Amino acid sequence: MQEAEPLAYVKDLVKTYRTESAHVEALRGVNAEIAAASVTAVIGPSGSGKSTLLRLLAGLDTASTGTVVVDGHVLTDVAPAALRRIRQDLVGYVFQRPGDNFIAHLTVAEHLELMAKRADGKSRLSHADLLQHLGIAGRSQHYPHQLSGGEQQRAAFASVLSSSPRLVVADEPTAELDSASGHALLELIADLRSLGVSFVIATHDSKVAEMADHRIHIDHGLVTDQTGKPHASQRRKLDVQRGNALYQPQHATQRATQHTERPRRATPIVTVDEISKRYRRGSEEVHALDRVSVELQPATVTALVGPSGSGKTTLLSLLAGWEEPDAGQIRWDRGSHGILGWREVAILPQKHGLLEELTIRENVAYPARLDRSTANEVQRVDDLLDELGLTELADRHPSQTSTGQQQRAALARGLLLRPRLLLADEPSGHQDKGWAEGVFCALRAAANSGTCCLVATHNEELAARCDEVISMRDGAVRSVSAGL
Repeated sequence: MQEAEPLAYVKDLVKTYRTESAHVEALRGVNAEIAAASVTAVIGPSGSGKSTLLRLLAGLDTASTGTVVVDGHVLTDVAPAALRRIRQDLVGYVFQRPGDNFIAHLTVAEHLELMAKRADGKSRLSHADLLQHLGIAGRSQHYPHQLSGGEQQRAAFASVLSSSPRLVVADEPTAELDSASGHALLELIADLRSLGVSFVIATHDSKVAEMADHRIHIDHGLVTDQTGKPHASQRRKLDVQRGNALYQPQHATQRATQHTERPRRATPIVTVDEISKRYRRGSEEVHALDRVSVELQPATVTALVGPSGSGKTTLLSLLAGWEEPDAGQIRWDRGSHGILGWREVAILPQKHGLLEELTIRENVAYPARLDRSTANEVQRVDDLLDELGLTELADRHPSQTSTGQQQRAALARGLLLRPRLLLADEPSGHQDKGWAEGVFCALRAAANSGTCCLVATHNEELAARCDEVISMRDGAVRSVSAGL
């Protein structure tokens, strides 16, 4: 029987980004095929070229050399107008940063309606079914800025699916989702695959890799392996491969053993006492936090866990001083009015906040520059760049690095001045397994030096290894427990 033609393929694909400061070889002669009605997982370390491959398949970027073909259309040869039609009628793209998928002044429902116009009434699922399946039915009349990061990610996926594309290209769509939300998304992907939709998903999520029909492994811009879904007998071998040096940061295994005994209870650096926070969304009043009380100890790593929209980011914003509670108090160890200064509190937000005009090194060193202590922190900058695998990227600008690398640069920036309190929102969300471990090791090292690290995370494995785990749901603290 004749083998079916692939829905898409790339041949001898090369992509080089050229700037005044560097030539970055993102892809180096990649060959790969995407089968029809299938899920293909693109796997590899941060900065390996996964996002570049996805952008080329979606027609959002042009190759330096080589060929990209989607459903018989040679994207490397078509005129810009024809390329726009292909993107409109054939390919849907879900950006890695949830906020990049939206028009700020449109509600979720309006996004879906706008995208559905491309399908000419051929949508496979109704808008109500899409939102219901993804657990955001109650968010249809909300604007993007009124959604949590995880809710934005699901809304972006729903929006793209509303246009009924044959090929959906998604960059880490489960990175900011809790396990239940991620499971619902994968169920929806499986259902649509059975209806003939193909998916290409760049991912660090083992659950995505396990449900995929095919895997493309990329490292340093080269395809190192391209396999179909393994049989059960092969999965154990694959798990070993995922843990080898290709997916582990340098010295990560060694650093993981440097876990000191947890300190005894000390005077809390901050006490959160019965705080509440509400927001108005039109006629609706949203209770983001409801009488939350927690204590944060110095020299500890505390995980803040809970489903998307549970209030984790709101709590971090209040502790950062970006917002004020409607009720309750935040008391610091120097008194209710003695809040920590900017040098003592570091924030790693989900959007990272790197300055595009500065290099990675300059971004990491920026707090010391503001503090006029640059000369004393040169070695500290070098140490953090090395610890978080950024030394070779130090002279690049953020746009020349992957999202995972940008996330680690933002963490290095936050750790530079050895703050008393570090607030990190999903710091391992865009990391492969090895660098998720590397991020945890950097947080543990900071805690061993006295920093209180509060980490909002969906990474259950890393959360369990923290000193304390605060579980939230519906704006309230449900439990506080010790880690492993």
